[in-house]
Amino acid sequence: MVGVFVVSSNIYGLHRLGPRMDGYFRYYELARASEITGIPVYFFSPRDVHLQRRKVLGTYYNHAAGRWERKVFPLPDVLYDRCSSTGPRAKTIRQLFSQWGIVPLNARYHFDKWDVYLKLLSDEHLWPYLPLTVLFRRPGDLFSFLRRHQQVYVKAVDKSRGRKVLRLTVLPEGGYEYSFFRNAIVGGTRDRFQELYKIVRTLFKSEGKVIVQKAIPLIRIGDRAVDFRAEVQRNGQGILEIVGICARIGQARSPITIHSDAIPFEQFWRLWGYSTSQIRQLRADVNQFLLTVYRAIESHYGPFGELGIDFGIDEQENIWFIECNAKSAKVSLYKAYDELTVRRAFINPLEYARYLYENRQNQYRNSR
Repeated sequence: MVGVFVVSSNIYGLHRLGPRMDGYFRYYELARASEITGIPVYFFSPRDVHLQRRKVLGTYYNHAAGRWERKVFPLPDVLYDRCSSTGPRAKTIRQLFSQWGIVPLNARYHFDKWDVYLKLLSDEHLWPYLPLTVLFRRPGDLFSFLRRHQQVYVKAVDKSRGRKVLRLTVLPEGGYEYSFFRNAIVGGTRDRFQELYKIVRTLFKSEGKVIVQKAIPLIRIGDRAVDFRAEVQRNGQGILEIVGICARIGQARSPITIHSDAIPFEQFWRLWGYSTSQIRQLRADVNQFLLTVYRAIESHYGPFGELGIDFGIDEQENIWFIECNAKSAKVSLYKAYDELTVRRAFINPLEYARYLYENRQNQYRNSR
């Protein structure tokens, strides 16, 4: 039995808004994958766990009735942690589930960007893929890094989905340009660094750690940047699969590619004018990069059932690591790929959960 850990608002949304609303497609897809694989799945939030009784008020999809329903479940065998909450209740649940032997689908539910960078930097095979990054400690760090590299990104280390990402550019005629995304693109210019720094300080004042990163020279279509999201998963045999790679074409002048158009990797490069053999070679290089990153992440943090890996490619075909995601929303995959590919991306985590459970059971029997 797989328990999918989510925030309380998601549970509310499932019951209030119906089975297949766009913002919650992944929950329905997981429920459908449960029906296909025969692996029971329920969803729960921090407030749904009765720790003393070790029971969960879970939400599940009743396929016969065509609606989401609730009932009391035992604790799950495998935890699929998609909860963004870091509050004390969620933290306690994670700690106790670990103590009680509930197997996590992923070794971590989120990443610290600075920690990931340092760990990947320890692997010389990954050096060519890593954009220069420093920890932001004082205004002088940002000023010198920006003047040296002309365009940089300032990022909070523990935010995802484009929250707290600021692009800064030194203008040829003097002054600075800034842009970030907050429901819409926000941007402007400042003549002096001191004025620019006020924006940086306001945007990141509540953040613990912040990094500054040399901007990747992404391929652009006009004023729209293009990056890529790969969905990499382990299947029911524990074998790595690259389920899909999406080209994400951002909004005009946006510093990030959230809320972007998405098309499959091969289709993008055909539109870019690449031949079949060129695409095949580039895809082979990207595959090698993705598997190297995935295994490096596992070597430092432990096993993962899935990762969303973001990367860029410049006009010289250099591949650049951006970040990895332990809770990929699979939105770009849903936009870009056919129904069978999307379905595979939801079946794999459940079949891998069964693989983890059966291996744990075999280990237990062999130890007796």
